[in-house]
Amino acid sequence: MSQNNIIYLDNAATTVVNSEVLEAYNKAKKLYFANPSSIHIPGQEANRLLEKARAQILSLLGVNDYDCIFTSGATEANNLAIKGYCLKHSNRGKHIITTNIEHPSVLEAFKQLEETFGFEVTYLPVNKNGVVEIDSLKSCLRKDTILVSVMAVNNEIGSINNIHEISLLLKNYPTTVFHVDVTQGIGKIKLPYSDIDMFSFSGHKIHGLNSSGALIKKHKIELLPLLSGGGQEYGIRSGTNDVALAVSLAKALRLEIEKIDENYAKVKVFAEFLLKYLSENKDLYEVNSGENPYIVNFSLLNKKASVLVEALSSNGVMVSSTSACHAKEEPISYVVKALGKSDQLAHNTVRVSFSHTNTLDDVKGLVTTLDRLIKELK
Repeated sequence: MSQNNIIYLDNAATTVVNSEVLEAYNKAKKLYFANPSSIHIPGQEANRLLEKARAQILSLLGVNDYDCIFTSGATEANNLAIKGYCLKHSNRGKHIITTNIEHPSVLEAFKQLEETFGFEVTYLPVNKNGVVEIDSLKSCLRKDTILVSVMAVNNEIGSINNIHEISLLLKNYPTTVFHVDVTQGIGKIKLPYSDIDMFSFSGHKIHGLNSSGALIKKHKIELLPLLSGGGQEYGIRSGTNDVALAVSLAKALRLEIEKIDENYAKVKVFAEFLLKYLSENKDLYEVNSGENPYIVNFSLLNKKASVLVEALSSNGVMVSSTSACHAKEEPISYVVKALGKSDQLAHNTVRVSFSHTNTLDDVKGLVTTLDRLIKELK
């Protein structure tokens, strides 16, 4: 997407809001302003719209027999799933498993459970492609393992875990619940949602609005509420619902899923164009990402990524170095480091993340500018 001579290629951080989504939000905000918990007519009309949005999301994902809990985004949804489940069921066991390349909202939740609440955490390593190997997970499972959380798609390198294979393994462990952060995969790649016990996502990654998201879970799974109050959202997430945000989330998800194959094919052309340039300049770049065309991650071999990203920005091209959630605090990519790569490579990563709203001219503009700057920078 180009606007005012800006090429925006940081879609894994956030996406431009779809005009149809914004229109749906504004309409719902104006017409259905009442509190959906109120018993008067406007309140009940708002509640019907809220429940319609909830049902639509579940239908789109093929999990009609699940609960959809609206949240402020994936960070809240991840925390609710992980801490809500573990604190509710600590009597069943205090061993939990995740990976060493999860989003900070998952890793920090596990860290808090470990340091404050006495849980034992196993942080699974990933292979050189950034994927959890099933044998590695199997070797760590125990009778007291109550939760496994593995992301579907990594937010820095785009690696895709085999969620179906993991779910099949965990069927042999009926006391272990499977949580997946699907934020970077939902609406982009096809995922086996019905194989998962709980999954989380955000609206702003799929051309929806900030502060919209959801935790989807099986009916039978009980969570300890992290927010106490009036008992909204099945008593799990109290607080007055924003009906318009719920409507916008359902709209954004529908628009992405309807064109998931078309969008994937379009983005694949962009990734292939960039990867061709990178492969032709192996003395300058090392590619860290794999088969997912939505995210291309590479390291600079003899330049500083922070300097290059800033120079690209000054030239109207927007990319990132590490995860947006850690960009100001974490100078090294713990994800790239987990692939077994050197500190030098992990310190100098560049992430280009595409959307179907981009054009091939955007990618050509990136390559032209990148090629010029990499030769100019000291």
